[in-house]
Amino acid sequence: MIETKNSFLKTLHYLSLDVVLGAIISSWMFWKIPVGNDLVDTPSLIILGICTWIIYILDRLLDNLKSEPEDARHQFHFQHQYYLQVTIIILFFIAFIFVFFLPKKVFYFGIYFSVALILYFFILQKQSKSTNFQYYKEIFTSAIYSICIIESAFSTKQKLDWTAYLAGFNFFLLVQQSILIFSFYELQEYPQTKNLAKKLGKTNCTYLILCIIVFIAVSSFTTKENFLQKVFFIETLMAVCSTLIYFFQAKLVINQNYRWLGEMVFWLPLLLIFF
Repeated sequence: MIETKNSFLKTLHYLSLDVVLGAIISSWMFWKIPVGNDLVDTPSLIILGICTWIIYILDRLLDNLKSEPEDARHQFHFQHQYYLQVTIIILFFIAFIFVFFLPKKVFYFGIYFSVALILYFFILQKQSKSTNFQYYKEIFTSAIYSICIIESAFSTKQKLDWTAYLAGFNFFLLVQQSILIFSFYELQEYPQTKNLAKKLGKTNCTYLILCIIVFIAVSSFTTKENFLQKVFFIETLMAVCSTLIYFFQAKLVINQNYRWLGEMVFWLPLLLIFF
């Protein structure tokens, strides 16, 4: 029974459903900005979750076209590629139905973002063999993911203080911090990997990860708005948790436990429900 349960949870993780849930929860937080009582558009969150899932599945499938799958996640996508391709088609039609229920501003943002995303995947395919592009691909990934999470919520808001956008920038830093930590772990397992952690080196990675904590913590003092202060506190907590994952490498590298813990960091905005 325990093995079956663990196998099921591992499958959900390989499918990136923990990432999808983190994206929805994080976007929910930005929908509540600036005062905490703003309405959340459910169809927007549903489409966000679907699109996030499609992008992650597609990214793994494209990786497997370029090279042999190395880690367990890519091997899972290689073994089940037919079913995953069918899943993408089904998800696309579900998202298409929900498009008709989107607020107009979110709809227009979705169109602009889709064009940018298509361009990104085009460049990704063209530059896939470029060493420098592989090093900096993670920065582009962080930016695209963050913009989708934040702007899908902010596009509907009339007036936002600059500190709201600072919270959005902090989120981008959190995503970059998380990806950098994952890259560092992957580099230990697969030394031939080309990623940003390899480009920066361990010392610079450590400095950057710690600087992100300091920057986000200091930003907490830029606003007197109660809810935004809570958001900054949550973002600081997220940065601290990610950093702990980075420093406990010896324990968390086992069975790639760092991955699911790292994804669960983005569930922390749910704490806003309780205070």
